[in-house]
Amino acid sequence: MSRKAASNNDYFSTNLRQLCATKPSVSAVCRDVGLNRQQFERYLTGAAMPSAHNLRRLCAYFAVEESQLLAPPSTTPSPARPPETAGDPSAFAQALRMQPDELPQLRHYCGSYQYHFLSPTWPGKIQTSVLQIYESERRILSRYLGRVRDPKFGTVMRSRFNGQLVLRSGRIFVMECSRDVVDSFAQTILFPAHRHSANYLTGMAFGIGWLPHRGPFASHVILRRLRPTQSMREAVAHCGLYAPDSRALDPIVRKFFGEDALPYVSEHL
Repeated sequence: MSRKAASNNDYFSTNLRQLCATKPSVSAVCRDVGLNRQQFERYLTGAAMPSAHNLRRLCAYFAVEESQLLAPPSTTPSPARPPETAGDPSAFAQALRMQPDELPQLRHYCGSYQYHFLSPTWPGKIQTSVLQIYESERRILSRYLGRVRDPKFGTVMRSRFNGQLVLRSGRIFVMECSRDVVDSFAQTILFPAHRHSANYLTGMAFGIGWLPHRGPFASHVILRRLRPTQSMREAVAHCGLYAPDSRALDPIVRKFFGEDALPYVSEHL
């Protein structure tokens, strides 16, 4: 083993041990991620490195980037912590608490997705963004990344939302708050995936448009699961606006929206 490879192993094992210390036990981590305990111990001691697939699973579970796990330990941040609600008596905070059988069901949806909806700002266009779903502190959280180049002015508009998933009445609720605009919220309600279409989730999205005014809108939405081998850079590069019949879109996405689909936009008062 080269000196550089040995250093990467040491960095990774140290970072992994620090992250595991934030969880109830190593056994809980293995169970949650779905890894063999004996093999996981080799990761912790630096005797072995995970495959690319398992490395991505660990990154999604701890909500960190691959580069952070392989960096010197002093530069590795702790996993993101969701807002605490245990001491909050509000009805909304209580509603976000995970039900006993909810976590195992929602874990099935952890991964990265292309998120497609009808844009209220650019009528007749489908906007493609990225949604990451991951587990942290025994909650299922989301991270939304949007990037659009305005076809008229050429300016790039970005949006970022952090959220949490809950499963209620057989529906998946994704409740999000903007990371850049503190008064901006969004919600997506999804149907659970059927076995024959496990790579796609459909439902409705509700939010606030950008232009010509910040008005509320709703749109049908479809999520397509990305391959585990696909990098986040590739996924973000695919973000943008597409015509409903664009061959750059997945055929199922094109069929889902059709040619005449439009969002529901509230009139400006």
